[in-house]
Amino acid sequence: MKQKKENSVFENQSMMIWKIAIASALSWEIAKFTGSQHPYLAPLTIILCIKTTLEKTILFSFYRFVGTVIGIILIVLLAKYVQVNGFTLGIFILGGSFIAKWMKLNKVIIEQVALSILLVLALEQQSNGYAWDRIKDTLIGAIVAILVKVYVFPSSGIKKATNACNNYSNHLTGMFIELSNWIKGGCDPVKGVEFQNQLKKDYQYLDQMKMDLNQTSKTFSYFPFCSKKGEVVKILHQKTKNISKGYLYLSNVTGTFKEWGKAGTMTDQDKASWANQMKLFSERASNISSNSPIVTNDSMIISIPMELINWQYHVSLFQETKEFLNGSSS
Repeated sequence: MKQKKENSVFENQSMMIWKIAIASALSWEIAKFTGSQHPYLAPLTIILCIKTTLEKTILFSFYRFVGTVIGIILIVLLAKYVQVNGFTLGIFILGGSFIAKWMKLNKVIIEQVALSILLVLALEQQSNGYAWDRIKDTLIGAIVAILVKVYVFPSSGIKKATNACNNYSNHLTGMFIELSNWIKGGCDPVKGVEFQNQLKKDYQYLDQMKMDLNQTSKTFSYFPFCSKKGEVVKILHQKTKNISKGYLYLSNVTGTFKEWGKAGTMTDQDKASWANQMKLFSERASNISSNSPIVTNDSMIISIPMELINWQYHVSLFQETKEFLNGSSS
């Protein structure tokens, strides 16, 4: 399945541009309405804080505001009494950043502390009220960024996530069919490597998608009029979990089939049995829903010969240990 370059299933550059533009315009006007002499600080926060997911937008907005407040508190009392030069700037940034580090604040907040120290130290003496405007307008920008992210075109991200989920569900069905045909043909090792690489990429993307959906569903619950959207995202998250289990299973068994085919010990009966098993899984995968797994216990049509029953755990442990050793040495 062709991978897109987005890091998040919610990433949409066109929507991001619209949201940044709308939020910047609103925040500028609100800042001007509150009497700010530096209204550009509000849209600056918008541009820096609107991210691909709602949770990231909230976190970056919070970090920027906290870092701004700490930086200004540390510098505003001294800014009028020191000469601005490279030495004093370095001393204040060093001290302020280490204080933020001592408070166990994260990297983003420390960066905002340093940025606020730089700008307040440089501009407060030239423009009275800059420090207060920076705090107020940063707060305005942070709030507007979050509200625009939540309420402006909120369904666009959900629609994209729904489409991605459906696409991966359909692709999983196709992968089971491809694997079935591959097994019938004797498990060509070269094709097996291609399968493994593709499945690994798909699973990694789905894993990221699960995290984004889970975080977004939780965050939506804190905002009025968003409970229904939160439920939709929660359902998508559960469906994605079920789909990713199918990809993980395929990734695991493909390696075993590849080694089996390379060994040349697969009988025609083995090929037919396992090909039929994969075909059955493909039929079940096409009917996947958010509240049911891809397969259930009655989906298993393969059985172990009676004479090998006592060896099944030993063989399973041997295979897992072999995979562990191969992974450690690579």
